[in-house]
Amino acid sequence: MWRTRAVLAMLAEDVAGLRRPGERGQQDEGDGLTGATELEALARARRRAVLVVGVDLMAVAVLFLARDHGAPFLPWAASVETVFTLGVLAVTLHAGFRLGQLEKLQAVARLCEDLAAREE
Repeated sequence: MWRTRAVLAMLAEDVAGLRRPGERGQQDEGDGLTGATELEALARARRRAVLVVGVDLMAVAVLFLARDHGAPFLPWAASVETVFTLGVLAVTLHAGFRLGQLEKLQAVARLCEDLAAREE
């Protein structure tokens, strides 16, 4: 027997890693995202991921515009430029992680929308 609401809740909670807005700690057995709540939670998570990626990429652009253009980008000596390079790599890594998370959220949202359309 196919229970669409249970599948949507499982996709949102287990695959996408989302929780209800008021939920931070323990989760009761019967509590979960239901109905249109999954799509709203996925939309909020997608907007957050886009915002964070935008901020990360803007930070990388500002760092590159503000850096000393006379110094090499990847120095091997212990210097300020080495710390700058590691900082840019860390911010870029975080942006890539959030882009991957955004892709996963979009795939789950498409699947949830398709399942909700089939139910109707």
